Amino acid sequence: MNQKSNNISTKDLSYFSDMFEWNLNCYNAFNHFKNEINDQEAKNIACEIAKMHKESCEFILGLIKE
Repeated sequence: MNQKSNNISTKDLSYFSDMFEWNLNCYNAFNHFKNEINDQEAKNIACEIAKMHKESCEFILGLIKE
């Protein structure tokens, strides 16, 4: 009988960590630059991109917590 393991390999955890860091760095960059942008349309786009990267970080953390 095949059972699904809830264990994450060291290699997978390392990759999840990298993905989290990439998204966190992007979130921080766009979150910073949205305050530097004067054009409202560009500011809205930067906010949406920051939100997307934040949600990705939360998703990755959720995968690890399972």
